[in-house]
Amino acid sequence: MTATDTHYSLENANRFGWNSLTGELLPERAALLDEYVTGRTVLDAGCGGGGFVDYLCRKGFDATGVDKFGMFLGVADQKGFRGNFLQADLTERLPFADKSFDTTICLDVLEHVTDDRAAIRELARVTRKRLVITVPQLDRWMGEYRLVLATYRDPTHLRYYTPESLRELAASVSPAKADVFGEQLVPLWYLAQKFIKPRGRWGWLTKLYERAFRFLMLRSPQPDVYMNLAAVIDLAEPPAGGA
Repeated sequence: MTATDTHYSLENANRFGWNSLTGELLPERAALLDEYVTGRTVLDAGCGGGGFVDYLCRKGFDATGVDKFGMFLGVADQKGFRGNFLQADLTERLPFADKSFDTTICLDVLEHVTDDRAAIRELARVTRKRLVITVPQLDRWMGEYRLVLATYRDPTHLRYYTPESLRELAASVSPAKADVFGEQLVPLWYLAQKFIKPRGRWGWLTKLYERAFRFLMLRSPQPDVYMNLAAVIDLAEPPAGGA
């Protein structure tokens, strides 16, 4: 066990809100799976507590989850999550034949492994059609304002990604196509509404200022600041007429 591994615990996983432990997926994460998982068989590489595997099984997929840590897999058993689960390490050869799965998802995992290039090559080996990956985005400006994205509080993260570095990682498996985009928009408009409270000298003036503030906020474009990046990596050209 490495020094980083000592930070892994159910307590910390719950503290950082791992959806895989509860099965209560964020709407953005559910939408990602609904749109991009293709085929019938799915591998969740680094499945944690198995919540994503359970979600996919309930959607009709034949889903399998693997994780390095047995304590997380135990959650899937305790909660009765659907799917097949086994213990395996992404930094080693996975116990599956080549092209065993139509889609492999690897959500919030590659930032934890020592060699992300070796890990993505192994994921590509066991996948026929598509990899769906999410990773935490490198903060390029929030620190200037003394703000910290939630992902920066997790001591198990070994790295953060830019769109450029994630595209480079995707290119290392020679895909037919790779799309990289932001995932989990930071709700700056909501934060402004919550914390900025216009005040006037009189009550009626405060109400006027509040309405004017909401009016201006609704008509101001929100900057696209994302906590994560997603990559959808097609490993082979789809056949003519469909995916």
